[in-house]
Amino acid sequence: MASFNNQSAAETWRRRVESHHAQSRAVIDESMLSGDFWRSLAPSFRADPRRTDDEALNVISELTESCDSLLDVGGGAGRFAVALALAGKAATVVDPSESMIEQLREAADEAGIADSVTAVLADWESAEPNPADAVLCSHVVYGVADIAPFIRKLTAHARRRVVMLSFVDSPQASVAPLWEPVHGERRVNLPALPELMNVLWEMGVYPSVRMLTPTPPQSFESEEAALDELARRLFVGESADARARLQSAVADFLERTADGGLRIIGAKPSRQGAIWWDVGN
Repeated sequence: MASFNNQSAAETWRRRVESHHAQSRAVIDESMLSGDFWRSLAPSFRADPRRTDDEALNVISELTESCDSLLDVGGGAGRFAVALALAGKAATVVDPSESMIEQLREAADEAGIADSVTAVLADWESAEPNPADAVLCSHVVYGVADIAPFIRKLTAHARRRVVMLSFVDSPQASVAPLWEPVHGERRVNLPALPELMNVLWEMGVYPSVRMLTPTPPQSFESEEAALDELARRLFVGESADARARLQSAVADFLERTADGGLRIIGAKPSRQGAIWWDVGN
């Protein structure tokens, strides 16, 4: 397993990301690398733009209340951007997935605010959008190897404030214990909120942080449902051998919940933080 000692925060971040991606590429089915990875998942990233019970949206709304325009980097299907556009902001979403952009445009049309939402089909590194009062980047940076230039570009496009959302543990960290029995080596988890704070401080950015209410660990209705979900998240693909190793390991890694479901033993509640800083401060 790679060592990440005696390095800058940005270099430690980069090595973690590259090691994680190398592990994934070594086992992932080639079919998963072609086309738009998000095609089948994109509809699930839609959300009711008029919802009032989404704590993350409410915090973002509060933090951008005085901003008239918003640039949502990696904003996908518009889970936040469409809701914020309904509240009167001019929203631009930058995302490299065609299927996500399709869902974004459908959501904006259905909400009757197509003229208030602009879509930019590109990754952030190559995108050239106009600056906005606020720049939002929600749960995007975990897999970005060159993190410092990415963050500098966020700041450069914000006239007033940058807002980021990040989990304390990267999204796939909960299934990491199963990586070794399935693939034969310990998983290198992607960096997340603690490492992001180290990078920001190293860059001379000292943000405010607000922790959101934790949510319970993921649970599964049955062992079959757990196997299917874990196989997808562990890139088991069509490998019968990997599937057999997963099936053999699952019993030792799952426990019953109070409501009769199943969850990974030791899984922690999911915690995320809202991070923000004002440009020039």
